[in-house]
Amino acid sequence: MSIIKKWNGLSLFTRIMVGFVLGILCGLVMGPEAKMFNFLGTILVRLLTMVVAPLVLCLLVCAAADVGDYKTLGKIGIKTVVIFLVSTGFAIFIGLVMANLINVGTGVNIEIPKEAEESSVVIPSALTTLINIIPQNPFEALSTQNLLQIIFFALFFGFALIKLGDKGAVVLNFFRGCTDAMKEITSIVLEFTPYGVFGLMANVVGTNGLGILLPYMKTILAVYVASALFTVLVQAGLMVGVGAHMSPVKFLKGVKEAAMFVFATCSSVATIPVNLKCVKKLGVSDEIANFVIPFGAVMNMNGTAIYEAVAVIFTAQVYGIELTLMQQIMVMLTATLASVGTAGVPGSGLVMLTIVLSSVNLPMEAIGLLAGIDRILNMGRVIPNIVGDAATAVLVAKTEGALADVPESAANA
Repeated sequence: MSIIKKWNGLSLFTRIMVGFVLGILCGLVMGPEAKMFNFLGTILVRLLTMVVAPLVLCLLVCAAADVGDYKTLGKIGIKTVVIFLVSTGFAIFIGLVMANLINVGTGVNIEIPKEAEESSVVIPSALTTLINIIPQNPFEALSTQNLLQIIFFALFFGFALIKLGDKGAVVLNFFRGCTDAMKEITSIVLEFTPYGVFGLMANVVGTNGLGILLPYMKTILAVYVASALFTVLVQAGLMVGVGAHMSPVKFLKGVKEAAMFVFATCSSVATIPVNLKCVKKLGVSDEIANFVIPFGAVMNMNGTAIYEAVAVIFTAQVYGIELTLMQQIMVMLTATLASVGTAGVPGSGLVMLTIVLSSVNLPMEAIGLLAGIDRILNMGRVIPNIVGDAATAVLVAKTEGALADVPESAANA
């Protein structure tokens, strides 16, 4: 058997792992010159971006129509949103506790960039944010990858197909065909993932080196430990183990491919196709999975919430500001709402952090301090994002009687 056949015979997860490790080694050996491989990561990101918007549109149109009636769809939607909000609250609490225990901001002595003092971000009001979810032009929303607007339009379109009954069957079949086509395109794109991951990791490690980690080691440790605890205890243990009566080990093994993928790409949205495949192997019905996973990739940002909580404590301690209990509760409330509105793309956590910092009147200059390690923090915090989507899909499916009993060997295949 040739090397190429052996390589293609490996699972996608294994190939991604090989690309990930080789990328780190290449970055360490070549240093800044490893930037030459970044084009592989750029190609991967562009391919995934090409797929995401039409895939989300087709999936949610079909998901809304497949539910069959408004009441059921509304019930599933309400359950999903409530689980997102409650789990995000837990995430922020764990982030705050971990940041306070480790004292993430003590001992840091870094010069604040001058440009950070001059930067300003306009924070939209809650009403403006809600209004902006409604697209003026759905085609513009598709072209600009505005996923909140795409979701809004797709659900409305699905509602209309339900109301039309037999008349909507032709249109629904068209979207079913489009969904199958987009899934096939996605499968082809995913074959390029190991090479793109290699390029991304070679560039990150080669450009920054391991030295960038040292001044911020406690902050990085807090984010990673809090994310790991939240993933294992709350998502796998509480949501899946207690709530859905599924083995947490089986669940974690089932989503490992999606977790590895998102760790390398730092994009919850780009991981939608992989996460869909994982949860369906775990026994979640197509209707529930096709609704919860795309919806969660945009709305459910548990890991981002953890990061925001840690970043607030980091900022307060760096500047010697003592946060009261009430202020930390305010952080929990604000970060919950901010994380729900965070799009699942790399770097968006820094933008949403401005909302949380302003809620307790902390200096915005901290954004400049954290920007240098944002990619490294992002790699850790995105895992709870997609695992949270999967856990929610499993839990909602269990409560709706739409969770099949799949053997562990089949779920991990």
